[in-house]
Amino acid sequence: MRYHARYAFTLVELLVVIAIIGILIALLLPAVQAAREAARRMQCGNNLKQIGLALHNYHGTHNVFPYGARPGPNLGSSRSPVRTGINWKTSILPVLEQENVFDDLDFENGVFTVDWYNNEQLKGVVVPAYKCPSSPFDPLRDGDYGASGHEDSQKHEYVGIAGVYPDPAGRTTGTCYNVPYGWICSNGLLPANANKSIRDATDGTSNTIIASEQSGTVGVMDGGSLKQYPIRNNYAGGWAGAQGNTYYHGLTTLRWTLNAKTAVIGSSDKAYMNNTVMNSSHPGVVQVVLADGSSRALNDSIELDILRRLCCADDGMPLEGF
Repeated sequence: MRYHARYAFTLVELLVVIAIIGILIALLLPAVQAAREAARRMQCGNNLKQIGLALHNYHGTHNVFPYGARPGPNLGSSRSPVRTGINWKTSILPVLEQENVFDDLDFENGVFTVDWYNNEQLKGVVVPAYKCPSSPFDPLRDGDYGASGHEDSQKHEYVGIAGVYPDPAGRTTGTCYNVPYGWICSNGLLPANANKSIRDATDGTSNTIIASEQSGTVGVMDGGSLKQYPIRNNYAGGWAGAQGNTYYHGLTTLRWTLNAKTAVIGSSDKAYMNNTVMNSSHPGVVQVVLADGSSRALNDSIELDILRRLCCADDGMPLEGF
């Protein structure tokens, strides 16, 4: 009788194979994650290009860019001008495949925040171009620090540039105002209570940022400790307008560095502050759209002085290394 030897893994060999597989997975996982983030970042850049194209289409029709934000009629204490007004992202809805929603909006007696008086069709609407795919936040549920009544209104993750403080050209009157919620300036292309046009970008459309993503988190003191929260300019959702020259939705006046780690009290520490930080969920960069409609990823180590000049449309200052 012949016996045939049976070959099998020994316990040691099996453990070695498992260890090798584990090492391979550990090596491949970062590459897979990096590839996924690269795809998300590309989609975010495409969102900004859509936004830039929509702004240019609006300009082509009206010969100006939309109001950065504007107040609406005062319909009572609970329906104040900031709630009845709109910002630039509401104005360009028709160009972002949301014409049916836009056409049904009530601009005379409607509210654009979560009480939805006469504008209930905005409840639950999520415009893909206003959502950064790298952001972990639910656009209808995850509110911003300091926000009010946020559920069922999309929190936009792209912010318009009203202006920059301090003014790079040193202008001290008629450009910037210090109000209780931080500085408001009008030296950008999407200021509150005014329309700007391409002619106002005297520094050149390829040298002027008109909007930025705002999809990251900022550290704020909460309960005695520093905690990370999204602080996008979405006080009661993303659609509403301005309260005179006090505060606004959908805009920021640049004051702080890209991806600033901590908020500044009275300036960038709540969703209704005027100097909320331009930031992102992409490692090391923040993506912007220029006034010529092109998108660009800015390294978050960019010098603040250069960033100020990029966000100001008409300072006449040189841009080196951009």
